[in-house]
Amino acid sequence: MKILEWYFGFHAPLPLRDVRSLETFCMAFGHVEAWGYTMDDTWMFFDPRRGGTMIRVTHLHDEVNAMLVARLELCERVLKFTPDDRTLRFPPVFPMNCAQQCGHLVGMRAFSLGGLARMLLRNGAEQVK
Repeated sequence: MKILEWYFGFHAPLPLRDVRSLETFCMAFGHVEAWGYTMDDTWMFFDPRRGGTMIRVTHLHDEVNAMLVARLELCERVLKFTPDDRTLRFPPVFPMNCAQQCGHLVGMRAFSLGGLARMLLRNGAEQVK
């Protein structure tokens, strides 16, 4: 399944007073998730959460619209990126945070949210929101 365009949604950091669990503690630094579509209009939503990665693949119009509206409401910044054929030659570093996982989807080695955003913009991404 080749994704034609990826969208990366960056969440704002949570205030420390709202941190209640280990999963929300990681959100104190911010979060990134990715979604994209294929040639036959099948969408993949990828959210590397601390409590378990959420992957949803769907082509149902109503489901896709609901997921897109939710992503646009939750994310502070959204970048659109058309992938090229780059791949990583060396395996990623483990454990991987959300920026590393989303960067790996498009063949980029990112270690932080800011680093991933800068790499995407440097390689032709455009800001949607």
